[in-house]
Amino acid sequence: MKANGESAREKLIVAGRRLFAEKGIDAVSLREIVREANVKHATAIQYHFGDRDGLIAAISDERAAHVNTRREAMLDSLEADLGAADVRDIAAALVRPLASELETTEGRYFLRIYAQRIQRFPQRFPSVGTGYMRWRRHAESFLAPGAAGLHPRYSAIAFTAVELARRAAEPQDDDNRLFVSRLIDVVAAIIAAPLSDETKRLCPEANSGPRSRRTERHSPDALYSESGDPTR
Repeated sequence: MKANGESAREKLIVAGRRLFAEKGIDAVSLREIVREANVKHATAIQYHFGDRDGLIAAISDERAAHVNTRREAMLDSLEADLGAADVRDIAAALVRPLASELETTEGRYFLRIYAQRIQRFPQRFPSVGTGYMRWRRHAESFLAPGAAGLHPRYSAIAFTAVELARRAAEPQDDDNRLFVSRLIDVVAAIIAAPLSDETKRLCPEANSGPRSRRTERHSPDALYSESGDPTR
């Protein structure tokens, strides 16, 4: 299953990355990717990746690992400051490692695919490494009382992913500093948003209903059980 120069596997990743980013992960056929990659074997994707989700994971995981490394380094620095971090620092530790991907074409494709994966399959959260789990624990101390059950951390993650994907789809800008700074502002506001009187009143009603247990079990923030893998 080798092609001249690049391997068939590498060609499929390059073709899939561009097509999934530009057209959508549900809008591209596997046959189209094989044709774009100029790979002769019609079953090459199944051979190398198993299925569509396997190809998407292969495309995303290398970039996601780099993001995780950057996030771990930022969290190490925050922890070294012995609790001096504020909510904006915590928001920055979520945003900046991903925003660095805006600097390359491959990174911009990754951001567009990443946002789709979060929205399509939140139960299979696309995370590599432990950075999100650590980030979640740091963010918890800035949540308003009673807010954790409403999943503001997942909202912050999803908002970050969608906004960065939108930016990545625009013509490349050499200076993203203002965009990233404002995104951090908004993410910090999501994390620290207080509960209104109306929301406080509605929370006990929602929690006492017959769907409350099922909703909690399948909620996005349930992906981050302290005893489990944050990617599950």
